[in-house]
Amino acid sequence: MSDKRVISWFSCGAASAVATKLAINESKYPVEVVYCHVKEEHPDNMRFMKDCEKWFGQPITVLQNEKYNGSIYEVFTKGKYIVGVAGAPCTRLLKKEVRKKFEKVNDIQVFGYTVEEQDRVDRFIDANNDVNLWSILIGKNLKKSDCLAMIERAGIELPAMYKLGYQ
Repeated sequence: MSDKRVISWFSCGAASAVATKLAINESKYPVEVVYCHVKEEHPDNMRFMKDCEKWFGQPITVLQNEKYNGSIYEVFTKGKYIVGVAGAPCTRLLKKEVRKKFEKVNDIQVFGYTVEEQDRVDRFIDANNDVNLWSILIGKNLKKSDCLAMIERAGIELPAMYKLGYQ
């Protein structure tokens, strides 16, 4: 049995959903789908996540930073600041720390970076050069619009935040 696994970091967005579906279909290793829960995200994200679990044919593991109860407000209160020179602490504490605690050295990690986001991938690699990144969407030259269309073709309603204009 291989100690390799693929971790697909699901964010409740169209691109991460498509990246996850493709990884499940194409990986020669087991794929674990993982979501870092933040309490203040739109409640419709949970409906989207359940719809995607059906599409993936497997459950999504939900993690959260228990020290902060998964809440941006607890990060602000306990940290006594909202944003500093290094940016907001929420992403680092509620997403990155949770990811770092969960990942293993041999993991292959999938994020929903589309072809328009090569600069984000480059920054991610520079900041996380120990991560074995599988940029499956970029490898297939898929754009955000392609991912939105694939979700629509799967019969899944996009999360409410898309309808509110957030990308």
